Amino acid sequence: MRGRDLLIACISLMTVGGALTACSSEPPPPAPRPSGIAQIKACDFFTKDELDEYQLHDAAQLTSSADCMWQGTKFFEDASTALVLTLRDSSADKELAALGTSADKELAALGTSAGEKFSERPAIDGRRVWRNTTPGTDVSCALLFEIDGSSSAELKLSEFLGVSDVEPTQQDLCKGLDELAPRVEGKLPAVRG
Repeated sequence: MRGRDLLIACISLMTVGGALTACSSEPPPPAPRPSGIAQIKACDFFTKDELDEYQLHDAAQLTSSADCMWQGTKFFEDASTALVLTLRDSSADKELAALGTSADKELAALGTSAGEKFSERPAIDGRRVWRNTTPGTDVSCALLFEIDGSSSAELKLSEFLGVSDVEPTQQDLCKGLDELAPRVEGKLPAVRG
């Protein structure tokens, strides 16, 4: 009986409004992209549905509204992880230069004096992205997203404060970021040259 009532309601809406979209089961279109990072509050970056899907909770602003950390377990089920989003007022090229590496693929692969390894990843919808891996006991994986000549965004996944009995590997963390990267890219300002 409930399905019949829904059908009648849809037909009524179509008759009154003249549109079938009110009864469509298609997902709503994505939200428009912000024009710049100044329009983004890092702790509001993910919707409630996304937080639930990614199993993220306890959003915490770190130093400014340009960065936020969430705890979660989706990307490594046996351990609690920390996901940090940082919006930067400097280009990806400047961020790489400040870390002692280069946007050039061959130079970036050499790493920094701290042992970090940067490698350019395949572009996501035309956006350049670099992976930063850190060797040693503080295992993490980060992605640096190019936005324009004056801004960039970094997404970093690491173990959360060593609270788990099992430690994720760098491969586990990078796999989680690779899964999340296209969704994050779609919420950043459009690529500008």
